[in-house]
Amino acid sequence: MRPADAQRLLGVLAGADAPVGFAVFDEQNRYLAVNAFLAERAGKAIAEHLGRRPSEVLPPELAAHTEAMIDRVLRTGETLKTDEPATPVAGSVTYLRSTWYLVDEGERREVAMFVVDDTSQRSALSALRHSRARNARLLEVAEELAEAVTVQEVATAVSVIGRATIGASWTAITLIGERNRAVELEGPYASDWPEGAETPVMEVVRTGWPVFLGSMEQARQEYPDERFLDFLDHTEERSWAVLPLSTDTGRLGVVRFAFDHEQPFESEVCRFLRAVAQQCSVAFERAKLFEQERTATASLTESLMPQVLPGIEGLELEARSVPGSADAVGGDWYDAFELPDGTASVVVGDVMGHGLTAASGMGQVRAALRALALADPDPAAVLAGLDRLVEGGGSVEMATVVYLVVDLAVGVVHLGDAGHLPLVRIPPTGEIELVDSGVDTTPIGVPEPRLTRSIQLQPGEILLAFTDGLVESRNRGLEEGVGELLACLEEQRAAALDTMLDSVVERLRTAGASDDLTILALRWEASVSYATGRPSQL
Repeated sequence: MRPADAQRLLGVLAGADAPVGFAVFDEQNRYLAVNAFLAERAGKAIAEHLGRRPSEVLPPELAAHTEAMIDRVLRTGETLKTDEPATPVAGSVTYLRSTWYLVDEGERREVAMFVVDDTSQRSALSALRHSRARNARLLEVAEELAEAVTVQEVATAVSVIGRATIGASWTAITLIGERNRAVELEGPYASDWPEGAETPVMEVVRTGWPVFLGSMEQARQEYPDERFLDFLDHTEERSWAVLPLSTDTGRLGVVRFAFDHEQPFESEVCRFLRAVAQQCSVAFERAKLFEQERTATASLTESLMPQVLPGIEGLELEARSVPGSADAVGGDWYDAFELPDGTASVVVGDVMGHGLTAASGMGQVRAALRALALADPDPAAVLAGLDRLVEGGGSVEMATVVYLVVDLAVGVVHLGDAGHLPLVRIPPTGEIELVDSGVDTTPIGVPEPRLTRSIQLQPGEILLAFTDGLVESRNRGLEEGVGELLACLEEQRAAALDTMLDSVVERLRTAGASDDLTILALRWEASVSYATGRPSQL
């Protein structure tokens, strides 16, 4: 930069009403020129700077920095950019960014500095960093809560969040139960507060407003209840954030994070903790709704399943149905009933989906099948009727069904299959085999011409129907599961039906399975008419 250029720039900046500073120094580090912006920074007039060194007019840290930059530019001739030391101005901190130039015309050398206020940009960047850090922590909270399904699982996740994300030493959750009574969900990381005392938790339950207590002294002053003071005398807790759990539908309870150190709970921290509490509120509300639906689903499923299979002369029946894990109640079902002509109907099905919708759909299909069977028990006619039911609308989109009509007198089984798994046939002697009852067929809801097949049972022979939850899971393929089923049945073929089915369920049920499983077995016991040579209906 030439001296003439420096002088012109100084002339422009001298009267500029902007956060821009300019100064020129000689080789002895003395001020040759300075504008009002920099002069005010030192708290002195322009005239008090001229002819003096920075160490004579500036604070020590700033003076040392200024003289070091002048010496470096004079020594190296480099143009340098740097952050100026932060200086308090009127109760706030100002951040400046400086650029240093060598002004060299041969006869003399000078150093010019150009300064701009960087405070707003730094504040914006700092706010952005804080925002991104806060959002990343909130994302951690969301990920921890995402896997929690039940209320207790959410409570456990909140305890993990308290320790890992918030840094709390203790976490306690109080939910508002029936008749607005507070129910403590105490976990291994919660400390007991005195029951019935006037505490921050009870205040938040009552008012719905958060409470932040940064010290033991503050807690004693604001909550002088003797029982609470006694708790404070013995606890290791030193500060508390007590936050409401609430959504648009109402108050759910309170979460209390306790810390082993005192802290001021600055506004940014309070905003973050309130955001965490809001995420926890949504998770608890979701879990409560899920548990309510699951209870309704389980009640509906239980009411629709036959409590006891009917006693049908000439036919032994056993069934087992095990619901899926807490997050997946499905539409498995089975049924057995006598028809007016003396035959017996047996059915196993699986309505697509989970939860209340699947259970409700299962009830529709079960009721419709019974009505259709009474009108015309032929399997082809019954399955075609179910196709029409689903086509007509309702809560069922798709279902697999295997439906059997057993002629008890001669042991003939007429069967129809709509996309279901094959039956297993266990003769008194010989190999156990799969019965192709129409596994290439489409499920109910995907109509096609339905067919009836017939097989002849031997006296004492067993037929077994099951749903895919028995043989298929995330950890086991269908073929592997069917192979294991056949192996288990081979081991149990001489056992009573109830023992056989218990063994199958125990062996094939996988830990953490999400799907229902249902298995039904029938054993035909030859009647007198069959033994005396009544003609077969095949």
